[in-house]
Amino acid sequence: MAVWKRMTDPDAGFTYGLSDSLSILENVHPCSLFPPTDGVMVIGSDYSGQHKGAAHEAYSFVISTMSAIADWEPSRLAFRQQWLTDGRRMSFKQLRDAVRWQALVPFLESACTLRGNLVTVLLSRRIPTFIEGGADLLLKALPVWFPPNTPVNTVEKMYVLASLLAMIVGGLRCEQQSSLWISDHDEALDTNDKRESFAVMLSHLIYGVTKWKDPATILFGTTGLPSAPPWAEDFAAIPDLMAGTFCKLGGLLPTFEGNKHWIRTIPSHLAEDKRAKAVAEWLQTRRGDMRHVLLRLEPDHNANVRASAQCFGELPSHT
Repeated sequence: MAVWKRMTDPDAGFTYGLSDSLSILENVHPCSLFPPTDGVMVIGSDYSGQHKGAAHEAYSFVISTMSAIADWEPSRLAFRQQWLTDGRRMSFKQLRDAVRWQALVPFLESACTLRGNLVTVLLSRRIPTFIEGGADLLLKALPVWFPPNTPVNTVEKMYVLASLLAMIVGGLRCEQQSSLWISDHDEALDTNDKRESFAVMLSHLIYGVTKWKDPATILFGTTGLPSAPPWAEDFAAIPDLMAGTFCKLGGLLPTFEGNKHWIRTIPSHLAEDKRAKAVAEWLQTRRGDMRHVLLRLEPDHNANVRASAQCFGELPSHT
C-alpha cells in the first residue's frame, strides 16, 4: 500500500507536479517512504540557497513521529556525549569548524537510525516565481495572509514554504493525526505577526490539498524557543545538512531524462565542496531506517518547468 497520498488537483500549481513525481517514484520503489503514522507526526525543516548567486534553493523536511524520536534518543545522546559535549549545533554552514567537521559522519550515522523520511525540494532560481501571477498579485489579493509592509521576497518565501509544507502534511499525515512542526528561526517566521499570518495561509493551503473537514491540530515552534524539546536542535540539524548539500550538488544531479522515473548513483567525488561530498557519500551508502527522496523543479530547454523525483543509493528492502 502506498505511503504517499498524491495531490489530485492539477490546478495546485508546482506542488501538483512535485507530488505526482513522488507518487511515481514510490510506485516503482514501494519502500522509498516510511509511513509516519504511529502517533504524533513531527516535522523539522530548514532551507538554503536564498543568498545572491545561488543557482538553486533547497527546502528540506524531516518527517518522523514522537515514538520514533523516543527510540532515537539513546543514539542521539550517545553522539552528544562523545562528540559535542559543549552543546554546539550541527550546521552545514559551520562545518568548517574542526569540531563539527569531525562530528559530521557520527551525526549522520545517528540520524540514519531515526525512523522517518527526508524530503528535500530543490528549486531552480531560473524559475522567476513559485506563485501564479507573482508575489505582488498574491499580496494584493490576500493581504490578510501577510503582515503589513511585508517585502515581496518574504511573501514569496512564506508562500513556497507553506505550499511545500501543505503538500507534505497532505501527502503523509492522516486527518486525525496531530502534528508538531519545528522550524529554524528565519526571516519568514521571525516575528509573531509573521507566524500568525503563516498559520492562516498554511491552514488554507492544507485544506486546498486535502479537503479535510476536521483535521487535528498542527503545533508550531522554532528551535530558538525556550520551550523547545532537548532533541529539537539535532532534529532540525538533519534538514539543515541536507538543504546545504543539495544546493551545492544541484548542478551535478540529474534533472529529467525524457522519462518519468530513474535511479542513478551520483559520483560524489565531482563535488568541489568537501561538506557536500561527505554528506553525498553518506547518502549513497547509508543504512538504517531513514528514507530520503529529492524532488526538484527545473526549466527544460523550452523554458517549461518540469518536476522530477530521485533517490540516492540502494533503497531499503523492508517496509
